[in-house]
Amino acid sequence: MATAVSTDSAKRALLDRLIDDAALFPPASLAMLPALRAHARHKESAYWWIGGRFVVPASRVDEFAATRKGRDPIDLTVVLDAGALGARGDTVRADLERVERIRHLDGVTVSSFEARLPRLALDDAALQRIVADIVERYPTGDVAFWYESSYDAGWAVPPEDWLAMLAAARGAAPANLTIGAKVRCGGPAPGATPSIGDLAAFIAAAHARDVPWKATAGLHHPVRAQHTYGFLNVFIAGAALHAGALAAGRIAEVLAETDPRAFVVDPAHVAWCDVRLEAEQVAAARERCVSFGSCSFDEPVNDLRELGMLS
Repeated sequence: MATAVSTDSAKRALLDRLIDDAALFPPASLAMLPALRAHARHKESAYWWIGGRFVVPASRVDEFAATRKGRDPIDLTVVLDAGALGARGDTVRADLERVERIRHLDGVTVSSFEARLPRLALDDAALQRIVADIVERYPTGDVAFWYESSYDAGWAVPPEDWLAMLAAARGAAPANLTIGAKVRCGGPAPGATPSIGDLAAFIAAAHARDVPWKATAGLHHPVRAQHTYGFLNVFIAGAALHAGALAAGRIAEVLAETDPRAFVVDPAHVAWCDVRLEAEQVAAARERCVSFGSCSFDEPVNDLRELGMLS
């Protein structure tokens, strides 16, 4: 599932549909009704084009259906959350069956699934089972599956290994199914935030394996501050690597940058220090560096405005 973004402006190419709405998740943890109202408000704002899918756990899709009012279009990414409690193919299948109850509602599109399985739980057989279950339900129409590996002060499995597994599955998947990776960039628990070196290793390995990726957690602000990553750091690093404008050995430098003045995001180009990308390069990279989930839409947008990157 390519992220088709504008090539008319480098800024538009970088930010177009970049932020998935994860308001149901911590730290915001909004109730369903205010989360849906906020999502509708974002879609009517001047910055609607920055917003992406609404993220909902599979365990709450019935609540979503009961709470949603009207028939306005809404695009969902569903987190197969039974997986976090010990999923194998059967519990993932149960989540997918639950989603069947909402995917045909007027205006509702379910175009993406995400899952984080237990430590060391993903193997070729489990992945093939999940992919087969998704393909059975989505034989046509674009759909994506994003797998997140466990991280606790270090990768449970080296990124090169589990990304290689995803790459192999991508090669065998039908054209309408995108298989990609998801990386968690923060969290309240000790050890939940990957080190700069570990996050750089993930980005480099995803590029080497040609696996698209999305991010989640901790990316509320554009630029790194103290121990939190900035989404400009992460996505400009990924885009520059994809464009061949940045060597893999320099990814950590971009991720560690704390000076907002080192970044440029304007219609002409996107840049970090001496690394400069044109609109077409950014747009092509966004097919691989896809989006990030944030429990706040206003916070990252307002920060971009304060930096003068949004009018």
